[in-house]
Amino acid sequence: MFHRTLARDTARMLRPLTPALRAHVSPAFTSFRPISVSSRVPTRTTVSSVLKNHRFYSVLSQSPAKVYKYDDMKKLVEKPDPSTVILDVREPVEFQEGHIPGAHNVPFKSSPGALDLSEEDFEDAFGFKKPSKDSELVFYCLGGVRSTAAEELAHSFGYNKRANYIGSWEDWVAHENQRK
Repeated sequence: MFHRTLARDTARMLRPLTPALRAHVSPAFTSFRPISVSSRVPTRTTVSSVLKNHRFYSVLSQSPAKVYKYDDMKKLVEKPDPSTVILDVREPVEFQEGHIPGAHNVPFKSSPGALDLSEEDFEDAFGFKKPSKDSELVFYCLGGVRSTAAEELAHSFGYNKRANYIGSWEDWVAHENQRK
């Protein structure tokens, strides 16, 4: 029922787009049937003007990731597990201003396909060994939005052991400040 409703609602939102713009909306929508475009719609319709007031739900990942809380992250930082990699997906400037101890920076916005790089290219770009597909990847960002997107994208690259610290950096800082 949910998927039929999602498909119908998505079709309604995308209907005013020209075929050229529909092709660039999102690969997540490629599984839905093609939508006819009305000839009455002006060709200057932009993706952002049509999509800015709509909320989308992910249809990329069928296997949900673990959700980490502050206490889970604190345990991981205090007793690192070699099979777990903490990935901060904020931009390098944000990472330099502060990060969770032991985290590696792989910016989602400027390098969304990082986990699809070869091992050599990944290490050259980010300065650490590319995580194996057997590793658990724990993603975080500033408030949970980019980490959620990065976690779902990692799944599409074959990483099945994924976790998301949804509270992210803001939650970490708030808890760490309470401890002082």
